[in-house]
Amino acid sequence: LLIRYRGRIVEPMRSIGWNGVLGALALAISYISGMAALTLTTVGNAVFVLSTAPLMTALLARLILKERLKRTTWMAMVLASLGVAVMTAAAMGSGQLAGNVAAAVSALGYAAFTVSLRRGRTGDMLPTIALSGVFAATMAAFLPGGLAVSTHDWAIAAYLGAFGVGLGLVLYTVGSKTLTAAELPLVAMIEVVLAPIWVWLFLGEAMSAPTFFGGAIVMAAVLIQALLGFRRERLPIGMGT
Repeated sequence: LLIRYRGRIVEPMRSIGWNGVLGALALAISYISGMAALTLTTVGNAVFVLSTAPLMTALLARLILKERLKRTTWMAMVLASLGVAVMTAAAMGSGQLAGNVAAAVSALGYAAFTVSLRRGRTGDMLPTIALSGVFAATMAAFLPGGLAVSTHDWAIAAYLGAFGVGLGLVLYTVGSKTLTAAELPLVAMIEVVLAPIWVWLFLGEAMSAPTFFGGAIVMAAVLIQALLGFRRERLPIGMGT
């Protein structure tokens, strides 16, 4: 933002309005509750509950933005959820209710953030991401331990803020101008598939058969949705389904 607006970021921050502020707050809550979910329940449970974000987003978008979903998008979401279930089946357990609730809150926060992006897509919503970082840091300061972390952890946080999370959210925000609210988190589910691949490539951790086949199902769902969306754009008006 500093580079884009040559240091003048007060006006862009004001331009997002209450819609952007609420979206930033929702994303910050999603950050915090997502981390809590990973510590309070099994990874399998957390990932599976988090995979409901596309469905939550679709329902919120229908209620708030009146965005209608095509049957192919619904089918892709169901197929992607099935793929996540296959990937995480072995890691799923009874878990703890608090962890599952935290994961659901995280998914809902991400859905609300996505809807806010779509609602403000005619303007620049990048300040929303920056503001979410401010909110999240403020929340973290009041948690046990606060911001008392090691220099090593500060370096990791800075890297994730700039690249691992920050850059991804910038691209997600750019995509919100053309994709529907439901399609955005559906495409973002590729992250669930790529995570074990990165671990395999850089750390040598082998992928299990369920992870491989479940990931293939998720990728197929996203690819089908992308191809059908491209086909709809290429067809003359009145020829799409």
